[in-house]
Amino acid sequence: MEKRKIWIGLGAALLSGTTLSAAAAAPAALGQRPQLTADRTLLAAGEAGEAGEAAKVEEGGEAGEGGEAGEGGEAGEGGEGAKAAADPAESDAAFLTQIALMRGHLAVGADLYAEGAVDAAITHMKHPESELYAGLKPALDARGVEGFAAELSALAAAVANGAGKQAVAEARDDVMAALDRADAAVGSASAGEIASVIHHLVKTAAEEYSIAVKDGAVVNAHEYQDALGFVRVARRWTDRLEDAGADAEAVGRIRHQLDEVKPAWPSLIPPKTVEVDPSLLHGAAARIEIAALGLN
Repeated sequence: MEKRKIWIGLGAALLSGTTLSAAAAAPAALGQRPQLTADRTLLAAGEAGEAGEAAKVEEGGEAGEGGEAGEGGEAGEGGEGAKAAADPAESDAAFLTQIALMRGHLAVGADLYAEGAVDAAITHMKHPESELYAGLKPALDARGVEGFAAELSALAAAVANGAGKQAVAEARDDVMAALDRADAAVGSASAGEIASVIHHLVKTAAEEYSIAVKDGAVVNAHEYQDALGFVRVARRWTDRLEDAGADAEAVGRIRHQLDEVKPAWPSLIPPKTVEVDPSLLHGAAARIEIAALGLN
């Protein structure tokens, strides 16, 4: 089933009366760890995201053997792709975000499979179809892009049925080619659209990490790995941002925030405890959103 998770972030801070000019009053802080002065607004935004956890439908299972966790209860409409807060049939940024989220699942699934954590890999390989594809299909139709449900199913089946590495690699190549075709339907995305994709990937990662980590303990390995996959894809998208001619300073700030959250994942298979609090990721998402302001 698809997920609906509510993230209360920068928008809540703005609605409470904080202005963008106040939040951006110390631009140097956008490339640094949280400050206790002008940057408190951004910390508050991140903490509000954590507070919003109570609105999530369910938090999923406990971390399992081999890095797998229970998939958890997933309810609502739109799933992870709904975090773009726009219709992917009409918004190129929302459309590209859906595809990027799929890539995140597949990236960690492939890594887990390569490490022999097959059970964990299976769940990640299934989720692009079970969580995201239904919401993306109308957008594919609207753009005249051929669907790829069969390719997603074939990849998930290859992993689940214990197909050889070559067969799994070929099935994954078929899916990646389909995702590339979908990306290409947008044409040349603007710097603003690319920055929006990066922001939503990191915001979604923060939400997943908030489910995965409670008081320093990793309680849901699957969501821990989801968050890792989404941030990895966000890093790759910064190259596209640079290629689109985005302001170098803004690109640098975004990359800095992505570097700042790297310690959140000391390993692909999570340890029992981690030192990074989910608020770090919520804060990074807020700073990336600020850094992206003005990009067209």
